[in-house]
Amino acid sequence: MPKIKFIYFDIGGVLIDYKNAFKTATNKFNIPYESFIKVWMKHDDPVTRGKMTPQEFWNNVRKEFKISKGEEFDFLTSWVEDYKPIKTTHAIIKKFINKYKIGLISNLYSGMIPMLLAKELIPDVAYSSIITSYETGFRKPEREIYELATKRVNLNAEEIFFVDDREDFIEGGKSIGWKTFLLNPNDTERSAKKLDRILSSLK
Repeated sequence: MPKIKFIYFDIGGVLIDYKNAFKTATNKFNIPYESFIKVWMKHDDPVTRGKMTPQEFWNNVRKEFKISKGEEFDFLTSWVEDYKPIKTTHAIIKKFINKYKIGLISNLYSGMIPMLLAKELIPDVAYSSIITSYETGFRKPEREIYELATKRVNLNAEEIFFVDDREDFIEGGKSIGWKTFLLNPNDTERSAKKLDRILSSLK
């Protein structure tokens, strides 16, 4: 069996808790949260693929809810500030960064990575590869994003280990030969301990 040489981590649900996403914006402008989410779902795909910026999405929200104010509102910053770091998985990356090459693969949004790093919502380490949907135009669980992530690190698929909190995304990794770990975002402490044991035993 080939040795694991590289670990890809997802971001949302693995490194950051996003349960309160959009709460700052919806509270500030008195937008019903469930109604906001319906608008988000209409625009999720173009924002995730980088065809629409977060601020352009916010402009659509303002039109949808007839919000005259808020033109200068920094929607992306408010969005990021709604996140919280998942410290147990941060600790995993910091522990293993000198044993494995580590990267990120995420359905993420334009301009967000620098802010996540600056606010310490993701570990500030030397990532060997960062693959995002907004830069590639592909999103998990589409096969193309996993293939691109494999080519980017110049390894065989069997040498890559992948951590995500969604089963459909995990299945996407498995389909091209990655080894995988499904993290439970509802019990990150226990899940991280299990991941720690697995990674310690691999190499």
